[in-house]
Amino acid sequence: MKKHILPYIAIIMILGSLFSCAYFNDSDNKVIQLACDTTNEHPAPLLSTLISKIEYIPLETNDTTLGDYWDAVVTDKYIVTATSTGCHVFLRKNGAFIRTIGMKGDQGALGYSSFTSPLYVINNRVLLKRNKELILFSVEDGTLLRKITMEEEEERHTYDDMIPLNDTTMIIYSHNQTGENEYNLQIRTFSGEVLKTVPASNRFERIDKTARVSFNNECVFYNYGSNIYMREFTCDTIYKIDTSMNLIPYYSLELGDKLPPANSREEWKSYYLRFGKIIETKRYLILSETGVTSSDARFGFIYDKVSGETKYLNHIKDGIGFTNDLDGFINFWPIKSRGNETQEIWQMIQAEDLLQQASSKQTEYPFLESIHEEDNPIIIIGTTI
Repeated sequence: MKKHILPYIAIIMILGSLFSCAYFNDSDNKVIQLACDTTNEHPAPLLSTLISKIEYIPLETNDTTLGDYWDAVVTDKYIVTATSTGCHVFLRKNGAFIRTIGMKGDQGALGYSSFTSPLYVINNRVLLKRNKELILFSVEDGTLLRKITMEEEEERHTYDDMIPLNDTTMIIYSHNQTGENEYNLQIRTFSGEVLKTVPASNRFERIDKTARVSFNNECVFYNYGSNIYMREFTCDTIYKIDTSMNLIPYYSLELGDKLPPANSREEWKSYYLRFGKIIETKRYLILSETGVTSSDARFGFIYDKVSGETKYLNHIKDGIGFTNDLDGFINFWPIKSRGNETQEIWQMIQAEDLLQQASSKQTEYPFLESIHEEDNPIIIIGTTI
């Protein structure tokens, strides 16, 4: 075990003190000020400034695939989804159902209990979870490739985000539901060996420690280029985690009194802002309210790297987004990306919401005739400029 871990210790030792709103400062790095202001709404940018191509992929609906859809990852060939009925795989080109990976809720050899958050798919492999096991499946044929047993503490926190860095190490972020977590972020090997433990900025003391207060998206991770970025919901700063595992302050949201304090679980104010999805492209940084699909987000911010302006958009769930000047169909609000600079970004929209937003365009877009309100979501994919 020691021989296996030593190469990673050398990387992790340069992390330093990480997680407070003044964790680590790189004198050569200038923090970009976003000035997220909700007092004035702005018209959305044109879609042609974000992407050059757009595709609409309805996911096939049948007795196997029908369910609640929580996450989706687009690859060159497939769309891999995390749903209430299992890990379903669809063809990237037309949304045709291919297979279900493993057996959700089953105790057999192919069984698993939950998904990583976010859903981890890379090189046509998907990582699923069962108790103390991580299970790696092939997306190509559904075969089980590898099982990894995690060595964990006796008391394991339920709402953990898992961000694999490679085939041997990962970031674990534990949501601070009770205000007394011993850790919030750890760098670990897949076998569970802890390489680094980091306190969080959202630590607090609860008066009633018997009650759990579940806040999903306490921390948001996203990848862009060769780096991973992260932000805790009680901190103004988005940090860049570079390939050497340094945490560097990169963006400052400047939320002012709209930034939730560490003890905000005790009394949540309606004007607090909490983001659940963040993606970055060559031109834009896009931040959305917490939500599974684009239809769940009530508001968002767009930072334009060219102009240096940050625009506030409200009522995204009602169809507000990048104004579609490419094909004149519905507006586009991406919530996930492939992560590379020349990338695909996508939104997952409920069939009912799509039909409502496109109610006057049935004749122009014949594929709408085959979509019904209760169908599976539609994945809208854009290729960035």
